[in-house]
Formats: sequence, C-alpha cells, structure tokens
Amino acid sequence: MIWMNNIKTFFKKLFNSRSLKYGSNSIILTAVVVAIAVIINVLVVTMPDKLGMAPLKLDLTSNKLYSVGDTTKDILKSLQKDVTIYGMFDDGAVDKDYKDVTDLLSQYKKYAHIKVEYVDPDKNPGFIKKIDPDNLKSISKNDFVVISGKKLRKLSYYDLFQTQMDQQSFQQYKTGSNAEQSFTGAIKYVTSDVTPAVYFIEGHEERKVDSDYKTVKDYLERNNYDVKSLNLTTEAKIPDDAEIIIVASPKKDLTTSEKDKLNQFLGNGGKAVFLFDSLEANPNFAQFEDVLKNFNVSLNYDKVKESDTKRFVPPNKYYDILPDLQQNSINSGLDPNIIMPVSRSLNVLKNQKEYITVTSMMKTSAKAVGEQIDKSKKDITGPLDLAISVENNGGAKPSKIIVIGNSSFITDAAMNQYQRYSVNGMYFFLNSLSWMQDKKDDVLIAPKNFDNRTLTITQNQAAYTAIAVVILLPLIILGFGTFVWMRRRHL
Repeated sequence: MIWMNNIKTFFKKLFNSRSLKYGSNSIILTAVVVAIAVIINVLVVTMPDKLGMAPLKLDLTSNKLYSVGDTTKDILKSLQKDVTIYGMFDDGAVDKDYKDVTDLLSQYKKYAHIKVEYVDPDKNPGFIKKIDPDNLKSISKNDFVVISGKKLRKLSYYDLFQTQMDQQSFQQYKTGSNAEQSFTGAIKYVTSDVTPAVYFIEGHEERKVDSDYKTVKDYLERNNYDVKSLNLTTEAKIPDDAEIIIVASPKKDLTTSEKDKLNQFLGNGGKAVFLFDSLEANPNFAQFEDVLKNFNVSLNYDKVKESDTKRFVPPNKYYDILPDLQQNSINSGLDPNIIMPVSRSLNVLKNQKEYITVTSMMKTSAKAVGEQIDKSKKDITGPLDLAISVENNGGAKPSKIIVIGNSSFITDAAMNQYQRYSVNGMYFFLNSLSWMQDKKDDVLIAPKNFDNRTLTITQNQAAYTAIAVVILLPLIILGFGTFVWMRRRHL
C-alpha cells in the first residue's frame, strides 16, 4: 500500500505544480484556437461547398476590384427578366487573365434572375452556332456572352480590361478592369425592350465615331444605345429611332436642306449635341448659327487662352484649359478636374425667352480671353462659356441641346494623353446625355485600376532591413525567450 500512497503523492504534487498549471493552460489555449480555426473553416469553406454555395470571400482591395457597386446592385435587384451569362471556356481551367472576372461574376449570380454558365466551345462546338446562328457577333473562345430572350451582347477581352502598350516589348498589359461596367451595361441592354439610337452626323468633315470616338461608342452601347452614322444629305428626314443627334467638329456649314431637317427634328422634341472646335480658318457657320439661335446660343469665332496659372496644364500652355465646372443640378456629383484642349467660346444671346432655359455648364476664369481668329476684331474678355445646356419648351414637344466649344476632350487620343482628366470629361459628357433624356440609370461605373503598390528602397536600406530581419529580430526573440525561461525557473 506504500507504493500506492507514493503514486498518489506524486500526482498530487504534479497537478499542484506551477509548471503543469502554466503548461496545461497553454495546451488548453492552443486547443481552443485550433478548434475555432476548424469551426470557421467548416462554416466558411466546407459547409458552403457541401451545400453548393460559394465559399465566403472578403474583398480587401482598396477599390473593391472583386465587388459590385450600388449602381449594379440596384439594377440587378430590379430585374424582371432572366439573364444568362456564358463564359466561352472551361471554368475548371480558367485562364489567369479571367480569374478576376469569374470572381466578380460570382457576385452577380447571387441575384435571382442571373445565371452564370461556362461552356467550352472545343468540347461543345455547336454551342456558338446555337446562340448566334448567323455569326453576327463573331463569338469565339474566351469571350463572354450575355443573353436574355432573343437579345445578346458579346464581351471580349478588350471590353473587360483596360490595357496599355509596353513601349519596349510592344506587348499589351492590363492596367485596370472594365468588367463591372461591361457586364452591368450588357445586362441592361439585353433586358431593355427598346434600343434608342444615337446618330453622329457626317458630311461636313466631322470627326468619325469609329476612328475618333471608340471609347464614347463603347460607353453608349453599354448603356443600351445603338450608335450609328447619318448623312443628312441622303436622308429625307432624321430617322424615327433617333434619340440624340451628335455633330462633332464640323469644318463646313450645313446646307439649307440639312438645317431644315435638323430644325424639324428639334422642333418635335429632338435632342442634339454640338461640339464645335476652334478652327484656324473659321468658316462662317451661318446655318448652324440659325439652328442655335432658336436656343438663344451663338458661336464665338475665337481660340480661348487661359492666363490663370492654376487653370491650364502643359504641354500646350495657356490653351489646354482646366475649366471651372459650374455648380448646378446637371453637374451634381461630377469630378471637376476636366481638361479642354484648344477650345472656342460660346455666347448666350440677350433676347431671353421664358420658354427657354439656358444653363452654363463650364466656364474659364476671368483672366481668360477669346483670341479672335479675325485679328481685326477685339479679343473677348473672360470669364467665357465653354459648355452650355438649353431646354426649349416652345416647340410641339420640349427639346434639349448641349453646345460645347470643344470636340477633342472625349476623343480616344485625349483619353490616352490626359487619362484621369479625360475620364472625368467622359463622365461629364455622358452625364449630360443622361440629363437630356431625364435618365437616372445609365451605367456610369468608373473603371477599376489595378492597385500595384510598390515600396522603393535604396541599397543601404535593403542591407539594413536584411540585418534587422536576419540577425536582430532572431536575437530579440531569443533574448525574450531566455528572459521568460529564467523568470519561470524562479517561480
């Protein structure tokens, strides 16, 4: 019995010892942490997978690259029609370029009317023929196709990503994502019952929509517009499906017949955008002026020079203007940093009419001048109007126009040269079109740039960092451990 008493005494001392108490506490704490990790893994990853649900993911990117915004959420919640998004590849072998897109689409398919499927055309060669029997959309592998009923929209790589050319390797690389705007715009397009048309006028040496305004065209098409060209000399009238007419940098005046067709269109509730550039040899746009006169607006035949050093940017000093975006209900919420390279000014006529509402959209500073093309005339002093919107309620139906003394600020060339400024200019332009139609639901979703943050350090800083990480940090940890061990020994 003595040995039994010895065993009891041993275990009693063991369980009452400080080392066992502290050790057991550590073991229990470790076990609790492991248990919590296992439970979280089951709830977040394993359980959703078993139930056919997507595992929980948190978007920690600064610009929410993998999340949808409020505009998209509102559109998806209000959908009344079923939409299917097809990815033309095997989702089991997603190309790394499209991993970001498939992650984004996992947010879309949470909504009741959205279904996302992946079809590999190599394994199912008849599928593309099935959804596009006449090959009108030229669908190919790695494209996305958004379908609702009989309406379809294809989205290619260049619809989904912003790209830039590496000047050394001549390779394209991604700089940002247009995926949310493209998918949401495509959903809006295929679920809309009516597709209005925007016509760019031709025949007066204007800028071409397919060569100068590809970005504008893409934005309009994403917002459920058909974008077309129109020569007024060959048409009996402006087509009935025309929602907006755009005249972009004409070098020649209208004919009388063209003017009459345009006046008839506007008198019946039509809407038009006029983009007039400063021309070195300015023709007298008498017919255009006759159209604008009905809206209390006229053109100044000048070239605007800005002398306020805070209101222009290089390289075209004084003439690449940063205008003052006017505060009104139309411009509400817009970024004011817009560039207007080489502009002409506009004039509001004095004969005001109660049924015409003229609103200044952007102005120069008071230090600006309009340098007259005809040097015999006196320059015009600032502040000068660069953009004006007008609502005319005096016709058979209310009509609206926007007149801007610049056509280059939304060109593809400007988008590449001025980047952020021109993106803001694009939103100003598109927001103005929305005002013309009293629309609140255009998909004005900003592109999301890839946030590649880097830390640049010198060679000395790199050496000091290496010493700290490889030598000092381990010594600190070792010293702290030794200190704790010595303390424990004396407890």
